Amino acid sequence: MARSLAHPIGRLAAGAAVGFLAGLALPHARKAVMQAPSLTAGDWVDALMAEHRAVEGLFEKILKTTESQKVQRDMLLSRLAYALNKHTVEEENVIYPALSEGGRQDRTPHLAEDHARIKTFIYDLRRLPSGTAGWLDRVSQFHATVAQHVREEEEEIFPAFRDLRTTEENTRLTRMLNWEGFKVA
Repeated sequence: MARSLAHPIGRLAAGAAVGFLAGLALPHARKAVMQAPSLTAGDWVDALMAEHRAVEGLFEKILKTTESQKVQRDMLLSRLAYALNKHTVEEENVIYPALSEGGRQDRTPHLAEDHARIKTFIYDLRRLPSGTAGWLDRVSQFHATVAQHVREEEEEIFPAFRDLRTTEENTRLTRMLNWEGFKVA
């Protein structure tokens, strides 16, 4: 009799242990999947550019929606807000401080102001009914703002800053950027 009780209890305990371990591992696996495009992109500039392309793709999908696709618009806006938030954390916690430390503090206030403007766009879009034509017009304005910010970073600021740094410094920035992204993924 004791054996028949121990066996189900042992299986229950083993199942609980497996469930517990899976519960610990799954969030980290999800984070790794979310950070994978940045991790595989190369250095920190390549990683940020890969994220820029992903954001551009989300804008393209949103801009192709119609007023009748309210649920799809809302879901795409959530994905866009998430991607931009993660990206903002990476830049503001790693790259912008490095720019300031590296003698480019003249650029960081402007870039941070762009991020504040982007957050305001997201807030405004969440308040507007996504099933209206006016909502898509606002997305177009938002897209133009983000595109200008991206151009400035990709064409002027980031490549020039990377070229001023040593390989070791760029490697350290890449590790820091990926860790920051992993934390918020």
